[in-house]
Amino acid sequence: MGLSFLTPALLAGAALVAVPVILHLIMRRKPVPRAFPAMRFLRQRAAANRRRLRVSHLLLLLLRMAALAVLALALARPTLRGAGWLADGEKPVAAVLVFDTSPRMELRQANRTRLQEAAALARALAAKLPPASQVAVIDTGGGPVSFSPTVAAALARVDRLAVGTAAQTLPAAMQEGLRLLDTVPELRHEMFVFTDCSQGAWEGRTAADLIATHADTAVLWVDVGATGAQNFALEAVDLSTDQPTAGATLGVTVETRRSGPDANRPVAVEMLGADGRYARRAVKPVAWKEGQAGQVDFEVTGLEPGVRQGRVVLDGSDDMEVDNARYFTVEVGTPAKILIAAPQPAADTGRFLLQAIAPAALRKAGKGRFDATLIDIGKLDATPWDGYQGMVLADPPPLTPRTLDLLWQWVAGGRGLVVWLGPRAADAARFNSDAAQKLLGGRIVRVWRNPREDNFLAPANLDHPILSPFRRVGDAVPWQDFPIQRLWEFEPNDPAADGNGAAPRAAGADATADSAVPVVSFRNGLPAILEHRVGQGTVVTVTTPVSQAADDPDAWNMLATGFEPWPFVILANETLLHAVDTADDRNIAAGASAVVHLQRRDVATAFVSTPGGDDFPAPVDQRRGTVTVTTTQVPGNYRVRSGGDVGGVVRGFSANLAAESIDARRLADAGLVAALGPGYRLAKSEAELVRDVKLERVGAELSGWFILLAALAMAGDWIVANRFYAPRDDAGAVPKVGAGAGDAVASGAPPPLPGGAGKAVRGGDA
Repeated sequence: MGLSFLTPALLAGAALVAVPVILHLIMRRKPVPRAFPAMRFLRQRAAANRRRLRVSHLLLLLLRMAALAVLALALARPTLRGAGWLADGEKPVAAVLVFDTSPRMELRQANRTRLQEAAALARALAAKLPPASQVAVIDTGGGPVSFSPTVAAALARVDRLAVGTAAQTLPAAMQEGLRLLDTVPELRHEMFVFTDCSQGAWEGRTAADLIATHADTAVLWVDVGATGAQNFALEAVDLSTDQPTAGATLGVTVETRRSGPDANRPVAVEMLGADGRYARRAVKPVAWKEGQAGQVDFEVTGLEPGVRQGRVVLDGSDDMEVDNARYFTVEVGTPAKILIAAPQPAADTGRFLLQAIAPAALRKAGKGRFDATLIDIGKLDATPWDGYQGMVLADPPPLTPRTLDLLWQWVAGGRGLVVWLGPRAADAARFNSDAAQKLLGGRIVRVWRNPREDNFLAPANLDHPILSPFRRVGDAVPWQDFPIQRLWEFEPNDPAADGNGAAPRAAGADATADSAVPVVSFRNGLPAILEHRVGQGTVVTVTTPVSQAADDPDAWNMLATGFEPWPFVILANETLLHAVDTADDRNIAAGASAVVHLQRRDVATAFVSTPGGDDFPAPVDQRRGTVTVTTTQVPGNYRVRSGGDVGGVVRGFSANLAAESIDARRLADAGLVAALGPGYRLAKSEAELVRDVKLERVGAELSGWFILLAALAMAGDWIVANRFYAPRDDAGAVPKVGAGAGDAVASGAPPPLPGGAGKAVRGGDA
């Protein structure tokens, strides 16, 4: 902080402090000689009085000097300026206006969106900028960062700002602005950040470090958040699967949240038809509770084969329309053909996997996800694989290098393989051939035993696609009820070495291309499930088997034999689904890239239809047969077409706004301190904004405070003076002047000494 004075010439008035000094010196009491019989008593009394008066006079002197000095400072109009302001307040500045343009800025209050409110305050701010100032406008939507030619040009860009998918966070936009300010060191630096102070903008983020490292930049926060807004939010949509089979039921779950008082509002699910119109499939009434999250479940049936798209919508309108719909895409097809290879007798060792992946009841009804065939693993080489999309190896023994090479080529062509390791792997040295390590992305080391039954699957999070179905129950999955007594320790290949673990890789090579990646670990920290990308396919490895009966004394675990082993059923299905998935990005966050497989390489261009009805061409990667779409900022359903109406291919994907981009809930005060830094000031209106700008450029005048201090000093002087100079009753100490001799005799006082032994006295002093 810096202290300065608007009229420093008046500081000379502080010299008046010498006046009370002079007056006190002039009016000092001079000693008066007296003759008194008890001279010693009088001298002692006088010395005590002098000491008391000296202290009293000194205190009064200090109070009067302080009063005059503070009054002189007040007349000089002292001001307290913001950090780093050494130049005049009217000199040009370099100002950066940072806007949050995330979709939540569409929240309306008083028939004005948050972005419109920010633009209005920005125009008021521009009117207060000193002449010849440089202004830059930065928003979270991205774009070039530079100073505008004029203030009017900057305001024109402010008027063109629009809500959209964010390309960067608000702290990242601030960092861009600070870098721009560093290019003009000769000007004072100002940054104005327009934010709604929402959880979506600041949860888990902070700008305090940026501000601390740029202490010479004045950062002013402009709060454009809404208070009392009423909103019905559809936050996220979750599908039971994005590859349902024909005739199967599709589960659609949407999360909800209410801002405002309790209310009732229905939610519907609609499917997109061939004519481009949405047809309503189901409607559910929903009781929305203030500030509480909810969940609505739908079941959609009768989906025909092919790419199908839909949406979950809110009936009616509210203060923020962007979160009133969530979109989804699924690909309905026939059950994927799966080959399960298990040791003899295959009917027993492969029973658990077969019933989990393709239950008999669903197979008979034609509603199963997979069409599974169970064979003896000894007949694997003699069985044709071309018609299968995926394969499961249950407790495989060491396979021949030829079989492993064929499996690698088969998987690399876009198929999926799931391997459940078990006791038949036996000798690690025999099992870990070069071909096996190339296929699995690692090697087995040794068998871990844990007879105490305190080891089980312990997922650190549920973000991976294999674990995503468990999000509905979260921590309620009873993993501890299915203990793991034995497992293979699996060691992924060294990414820095070749397949033999010797020579280092070439620079720029994909470090994880030949190495398995752990997905789930056991409680003891060893990998439980790993995935390995092989060409266009995927290999998933599970380090414990499910091929042993419940009464087997040498069983390695109770995954499939425990009480109600539904977690195993989900794992068996999701590991296989992940392995055979074509990796199409069917449901993405708005702004992310989508990769769509066309399954044909004879076309050079595909056409993408946007939610707004526009079409644009996209190049086809003919080597991979894929189309990568990067223009996905608008939420909605996208269609990708290639090859014409006859014999062509139609694919699609859906883009939804990220949850944080529509979370307009107000951040708590403690969260604001963590995000904006201690001592932050929020301007919520034009008057408050002008006040904060004045404090930074001109400073806060302290004259009023100094006048108050001067008044307090004068009042203290009056109180102390009246206390020290109050009249006292001294009759009992010294005889009154002018008392007669008779009074002295009557009182028993001794007569005067003869011969004038004492000094001459005045009047009747005796």
